[in-house]
Amino acid sequence: MPRDFLQPSADPLALYPFRFRDPVSGKWVRARYKAERKEIVARYAEWELCGPPELRARAVAGFNPWRPGS
Repeated sequence: MPRDFLQPSADPLALYPFRFRDPVSGKWVRARYKAERKEIVARYAEWELCGPPELRARAVAGFNPWRPGS
């Protein structure tokens, strides 16, 4: 049976702080955002994690400015 895409996933989102080597200057640069490990591996040739992951619940819906009570 297919999984309902509107239901939240049981596994949390693990976002890691990381740094990578700048290909132009060769210096290590701390990233200004946190990303999943698989996205870091796909985007950067040289990288390292800088801390523990931030665990977030996977969101079902996006931002809604007309939602009452927010």
